[in-house]
Amino acid sequence: MALLTLYLKRIARLLLPLILSLFLGALLILAIGHNPLSTYANLFDAGFSCDSGPGRCALITTLQFATPLILSGLSATVALRGGFFSVGQAGQMLFGAAAASWLGGYMSMPPIIHTAVALVGAALLGGLWGLVPALLKHFIGVNEIISTLLLNPIASVLVGLVWLPRVELSARLSPLIPSTKLSAGIFIALATALLIYLFLWHTTRGMEMRANANAPRFALYGGMPTHKPVLMAMALSGALAGLAGGVEVLGVHYQFVSNFSAVNDFDGLIIAFAGHLHPAGVVLFAFLLGGLRTGSIVGLQIRSGIPRELGGALIAFILIFVATNRFFSIDGQNNSKHLPEVFTQ
Repeated sequence: MALLTLYLKRIARLLLPLILSLFLGALLILAIGHNPLSTYANLFDAGFSCDSGPGRCALITTLQFATPLILSGLSATVALRGGFFSVGQAGQMLFGAAAASWLGGYMSMPPIIHTAVALVGAALLGGLWGLVPALLKHFIGVNEIISTLLLNPIASVLVGLVWLPRVELSARLSPLIPSTKLSAGIFIALATALLIYLFLWHTTRGMEMRANANAPRFALYGGMPTHKPVLMAMALSGALAGLAGGVEVLGVHYQFVSNFSAVNDFDGLIIAFAGHLHPAGVVLFAFLLGGLRTGSIVGLQIRSGIPRELGGALIAFILIFVATNRFFSIDGQNNSKHLPEVFTQ
């Protein structure tokens, strides 16, 4: 009975922010003179339905948008679980996209091998860029929020100095369904989420990383390394963001782009927090966010005549309520002690 109660509380914690957000969104819809029920019906039908044939299936577009969102959310989750508040996913994605474009355009290899090499290169370069703010913090003392934020425009300038060709056919992630942009990247993202879960909760290195973030003094006195877990967390975080950029280039655009249609600068953090810093939550909220973005264009702006920014408002409401839930649980107990030290300083 106690276990059932615990699971019900966890489910409630996941659903409550969404319910409250929909309620506040309904008030906004009423304020501009529209029916909330029909508006939400249009929003979710345009974002999550699939009744118009495979070529125009909204669910396929949602899965395409969710692919880089999952990887970006995992990137932020790993950084936060490692005690590092990183807002540098955008810059790391740019380096990953540049590496994938360079390797995919200049090199010639058999199809599957070429794709794998380009993705590995994207992850490696993203990981190297992710190490930079970790090194700055631990050996010079630079605040990680400032450094990761400022490194994003620097990354944009650096990758802009290199001319990057169009990706060869042998390096591309082919569409799973003709006339769509949904590629095998969705399976890469889901498999990566599973691997990150196993790493964080079922390996010694993952335990050291989380222990160093949640209880740094205990980890220090217990003989655990102090610098290594954070460096490893940021290298892995950067690699995941770089992989997101690589998947976008190889599976969607087939050339380097500096603006990703599916991912904004702070989406990784939004998804990580909304997913309660857990890979399963990241996958679920990335799917929800992808659907809201898909539905906002067609369901709100075209069908209902409502500005699509309402979708962004719903996402903002969800994040606000999730952030509140992270500090105060449903039973009223303060949860801030369970957060990495960077949140409680």
